[in-house]
Amino acid sequence: MSRPINLAAVRAFVERELVDFGAEPGTISDEARLEELDIDSLGVVELTASIKHEYAVDVPLEVLTKNLTVAEVVDLIRTVA
Repeated sequence: MSRPINLAAVRAFVERELVDFGAEPGTISDEARLEELDIDSLGVVELTASIKHEYAVDVPLEVLTKNLTVAEVVDLIRTVA
């Protein structure tokens, strides 16, 4: 049985990763799209790797290359983890 995923913890993880990949902390909101945060294709690949490392799940790269919002990324992680 998998452990429950804490929404606040996932949100904090996503925000921390986005800042590491170049997003300005003050610009990150649930409605912000990865593209608006200047997360390029390399950042998306790195985010995919970070999700796999942190949550031991594979998120298909093609899913994250879509212009997802921060909230959609958080929901995706919670769904697959």
